[in-house]
Amino acid sequence: MPLYDYVSDCGTRFEKLVESWRTPNPPCPHCGGPTRRAPSRISMIGAAAPPPGDTGAPTSWEGTGGGDRATIAHWRRRLETRRAFEERHPEHATRREAIAAHEGVFERTPLTYRELAGRAAESRDATQGAAAAAQERTKPTTAPADR
Repeated sequence: MPLYDYVSDCGTRFEKLVESWRTPNPPCPHCGGPTRRAPSRISMIGAAAPPPGDTGAPTSWEGTGGGDRATIAHWRRRLETRRAFEERHPEHATRREAIAAHEGVFERTPLTYRELAGRAAESRDATQGAAAAAQERTKPTTAPADR
């Protein structure tokens, strides 16, 4: 069974193990929209590998060596190199949106602050915007057939 990389219009990139190359593209796990096959990320030995992204950076005080200046400067340079790489090669860009909610009805399609701001712009109430987003996500995708 081959492993393919897929990309969605919302920018989500994922890989999926499929039965054959004839298998239709799966829907996006983030937005549920259509996807297309993307070139796989290559891994080469030596300096040809793409720079590490945010997922490789330390996320804790201990990870930075207790706030060691040299470690922090090292990671800052590496992440700046990654940002420059992504500007030149947008197909390798990682999705960076702040998530407002990711549990419950938002588990499969998280509520981003951008979406929340758009929904709350008219009413000027973020709670109403979040409620509208939750209500939309709980709607059935297809209407049951009358029998």
